[in-house]
Amino acid sequence: MESGIGELLTQWTVRLAVACYVLRLGVDATACKTQRAKRVALLLWTAGFGLFLTHVGCAFQFYHGWSHLAAYEHTARQTAKVVGIYWGGGLYFNYLFIGIWIGDVTAWWRMGDAYIDRRQFYYAVQTIFAFMIINATIVFGPPFWKWVALAGATGLLLIWIVCRRLRVGP
Repeated sequence: MESGIGELLTQWTVRLAVACYVLRLGVDATACKTQRAKRVALLLWTAGFGLFLTHVGCAFQFYHGWSHLAAYEHTARQTAKVVGIYWGGGLYFNYLFIGIWIGDVTAWWRMGDAYIDRRQFYYAVQTIFAFMIINATIVFGPPFWKWVALAGATGLLLIWIVCRRLRVGP
């Protein structure tokens, strides 16, 4: 495991990607009906994807020596440490996650509002993302991030509830 700049880049690119995701959800929950809000959400979504790809590149560069096997083993060790099961298959879910995100970003840029207004698909993607982020936080994040994630999820839920009562947002 590399320390120094590589560790910082790896950690902060994923933290910023998650921040973009949470901010995008906040925009969606509060004002997604306006064109400006939709544009901000799209830009946050795109930036988050770029930051996540940078995180993956940093992880492979600074932690795994561009080896899939090393990444698999690291994932298995971390999973065993947290849940007691030595399994690195979560790495494949990360690859799938990248595919879903690039597909979602690309479709949104190409189709615009016609794409993002499809509610069932929107909720399916957001459910996958929430699961992946929560799982990654539990398995790979430091202990205090679990509380940050809980506070963020609670805040988003409260925004969603308030907006539902005011009838704004998705």
